[in-house]
Parts: sequence; structure tokens; C-alpha cells
Amino acid sequence: MFPGKRVLVTGGTGFVGKCLQDEFAVSAPDCDVVIASRASANTKFGRHVVWDLVNGDLPTFETDIIIHAATPASAELNAQHPSQMFWANVTSMENVIRYAESLSKPPIVLFTSSGGVYGEMPTGRRQFHEDDLIAPSPLDVRSAYAQGKRSAEFLLSEASARGVCLGIVTRLFAFSGVHLPRDRHFAIGNFVRDAVTTDTIIVQGDGTSIRSYLDGSDMARWLLKAIQIGPQSFPYHIGSPEEISIASLAHLVAERTRFLFKRDVTVKFRGQARATDGVSRYVPDVSTTLKSLNVGEVIPLGRSIDAMLLAASGR
Repeated sequence: MFPGKRVLVTGGTGFVGKCLQDEFAVSAPDCDVVIASRASANTKFGRHVVWDLVNGDLPTFETDIIIHAATPASAELNAQHPSQMFWANVTSMENVIRYAESLSKPPIVLFTSSGGVYGEMPTGRRQFHEDDLIAPSPLDVRSAYAQGKRSAEFLLSEASARGVCLGIVTRLFAFSGVHLPRDRHFAIGNFVRDAVTTDTIIVQGDGTSIRSYLDGSDMARWLLKAIQIGPQSFPYHIGSPEEISIASLAHLVAERTRFLFKRDVTVKFRGQARATDGVSRYVPDVSTTLKSLNVGEVIPLGRSIDAMLLAASGR
């Protein structure tokens, strides 16, 4: 896959970047992979580049493929500093395009956007479709992350129309997997942390929100396949269509903990609404994406949770 190509992964030490590192090592070991991140620690493999996208500190080497995954998925930043969240998305894409303009040949640029661009699911709907045109209100300051992603998608599309690059838009939904942070707003990561460190899984809300989870390794495999296939007239949806309530998810983590470690874990609901809470239903339709990419889910949710629990416990 991509023999002899140089691939630059921005945000290479985040969740998406780590999953991509694992997938490149397995399916594309002959690629020259460069990991761009502001993190100071060395990455698992490949070359590490300190590149501050927001401040425009751009690389000077040639690149064939750019996977732009550097913008923060921080519910806290979105709630507390919405304008900062918006401009982080816009400015980082502007700088990716500036870098693409400096190259001798237009690169492929795959952007990891978000299913968050759709906002709340319309009443009566169960999934977001690849051809949906719905969006959150620009008058809602809580939509900063979504508006930033939408604007970045537009900038990439405009640059592609000018021949600067070959842009591919992927919209990512919710994920599980060993690289998912366990100390942020990701419910499944927090549940795994609670299950390993205490006897009680805490659900901050009432558990009625609906999500779906694709394992990070499947996510990375789909993203690389999208690069192979190229852009379509629709954004690729990267996520699972198999819905689960947050309450059921918490009980599933407790069940897998009992199975793996032979100890009881209870689930407690606090029923508290928070500014960092996401939409109530967040599930993608991926039928067009699966048909186009000829991919599917390899790792079921239960197996993904097992891997997360084992990793969190140091086993």
C-alpha cells in the first residue's frame, strides 16, 4: 500500500494518529511515515516532527500524502473557549493548505472531520446519512467545534478546486480502542478507567443518550482505504451503525470486567447535565461508505472493550 510514498500524519500522537501508526506498521511498512505533533515524546515508529499548525510552523520537505488529524476533540475547550476551538480548526487547515501549495506536486490531503458537523439528530431519524445537509445553528456558540470543522471542509474543497491538492473528507464518529484517552469526555474511556480502578462505573448523565462505537484499528483501516479509493461526491462516514445507549454501554463494560477479572463492578447514574455533554443521538449511516471502500467492521464492541480493559490494567 502506497509503496515509496511519504505520508505526513498531523496530530500523529493523538488517538487517530496512534491508530494510524499501528495500521501503517502492518499494512504499509514500506511507506515513509512522518509523524507531526507538538508532543515532545518520541512516537512508536517513524520520524517525529514538532509542527505547530496553529502558529504556522510548516515543514520544508516533500510529501505525497497528508493525513490531517491535528485539531483537538476537546469538549472542555469547546464549552469554555468556543472561538479558540473554531479558529484551531480553521487555522490548522489554512496552514495545511499553505504547506500543500509549497510542494512540487499536489498531495493527497485526507481530513479527519467529524460527524459533529450535523449537530442534533432530527426528530424521528435514527442515523446521519452521507448525503445529509443538516447543520447546527451558527447562532449556537456550543457549535464552535462543528462550525470549525465545516469551515475546514470548505477550505479543503476550495483548495482542491484550485488544484492545490486532492482533498478527501472523512467524517469521524465515536470510537473505542486501546489508544482512546481514559481521562477526558469520552464515556467509554471513562467507564473502562472506572472499571479497572474502582468497583463502580459512574455515568454522569441518565444513560439515555445513544452512541455507536468503531474500534480504532477498523477506523485506521477505513481511512487508508479512503486514500486508496480517493475522493467521492459525498463525505466518507467513519463509524459504526450499531447503536447502543450509554446505560447499556456502562453495563457492557461492567459485564466484560466481571468476565475478564472475576470481580463485581456496579454502575451508578448521577443524572447530571453538563456543558460538555454531546448530542443525544450520534449514529452514522455508513452504507454508501462501506460499498465504496469495500470494508466492514472486523472488531466487535465487546472485543474492543476487552482490549481496552486489559491495556488499562497493564496486562
